Amino acid sequence: MSTDPNNDSRIDAVLNSLEGIQRAKAPDFMYTRLKGRMEQEFDQGGPLGRLLTRPILALTIAAIIIIANATTVVKMWEQNNHSNSNIESGQIVAAEYPAGVYPVYNENFLEP
Repeated sequence: MSTDPNNDSRIDAVLNSLEGIQRAKAPDFMYTRLKGRMEQEFDQGGPLGRLLTRPILALTIAAIIIIANATTVVKMWEQNNHSNSNIESGQIVAAEYPAGVYPVYNENFLEP
């Protein structure tokens, strides 16, 4: 045999090796065994595992979480708007009643 990759005899040998090929067949009762194994693994979670894997329950929990988050955001938004109005009214009161500001630190530096 030569090392040439386009060797006709090698190509024919490879193609002829596929002549006796047949479709693969699954063993008898494979689907039944597979289904039984899947049910056994599913039952290991117990009643709580079966309950939590129901789509309606998962969607309900997701909806509750989304509603709680939306409610929290709305409450924070209202609180922020309410605090802004308090700041504005506080500024009006501060303008009417000036308070003296006393600095904590002395701004005169002593040189050695």
